[in-house]
Amino acid sequence: MPGILSSLLAAVHRFGPYVLAVNMILYFIELQYTQTRSSLDAGAWAGFIWIERVIAGFFTLEYVLRIKLAPHKGKYLRSGLGLIDLVSILPFWIGFYPGLTQEQLGLVRGARTLRLLKMFRFSPKLAEFARSMYTNRVRVIPIFLITIMYLMISSTVIYEVERRAQPEVFNVYGDSIWWAVVTSTTVGYGDKYPVTPLGQGATVLMMMVGIGIVGMIFGFFADSFHDSRQPLEPTLMEEYCRGVHEEGPQGRTVLALRQTHRSNPQFLIFADTVDRYIDSAEGAN
Repeated sequence: MPGILSSLLAAVHRFGPYVLAVNMILYFIELQYTQTRSSLDAGAWAGFIWIERVIAGFFTLEYVLRIKLAPHKGKYLRSGLGLIDLVSILPFWIGFYPGLTQEQLGLVRGARTLRLLKMFRFSPKLAEFARSMYTNRVRVIPIFLITIMYLMISSTVIYEVERRAQPEVFNVYGDSIWWAVVTSTTVGYGDKYPVTPLGQGATVLMMMVGIGIVGMIFGFFADSFHDSRQPLEPTLMEEYCRGVHEEGPQGRTVLALRQTHRSNPQFLIFADTVDRYIDSAEGAN
């Protein structure tokens, strides 16, 4: 029985990217076709609903099979890919809740695009990039804190300076937060801007700091992408496989290699792939 389920999961995984592509193409066609109406309204083509049900059933089957075949079910459910598998089908099943308003139902249906996150499962290169960002996650904390401090300082300054000069524009503190976010990204919608000399001077400083923060964020992604492209030494792969073969996945050599190369995303992806292969083989037996 496990062998049959494994073969079924392999087939589902093989066709998954094509099903996902068809799903997204049809969804965007549905949005263009229905325009201001909902595909749930009377007179709308029912095919959109039934196609979504079939595709959601396809990915639900995949999720159930992965839970069934996972040697460590709790580990799979808490993993990044496990959460992505759940998020990809959750909006569909939430849509059956009878208490949803039309606006809430529209939000739930729009959340179907979260299914695109499954590309991290289907694309090895995206998986490498995600792993690289995860290993560099310690750099996210200072960037996040700096961003929060910048937004709090800039929004407070502009609110205190401009709210008396133009109370209709900066009516509440939330208006200044919106302005700070737009200004920091140099988008500049033009819906809110300072008119006082002090506010304009402060804005110049905030824009320069904001550009620097945006550069830090993009630098983090660039470094993660660069790390994911670094080649993995064959001797390291051979040493890890030998350690797994001789001592097992929790052997001293294996754990030491994981600890030593914990900042190498390529090695971690390779090691996780080997471990998943072993778990799958044990589950099939």
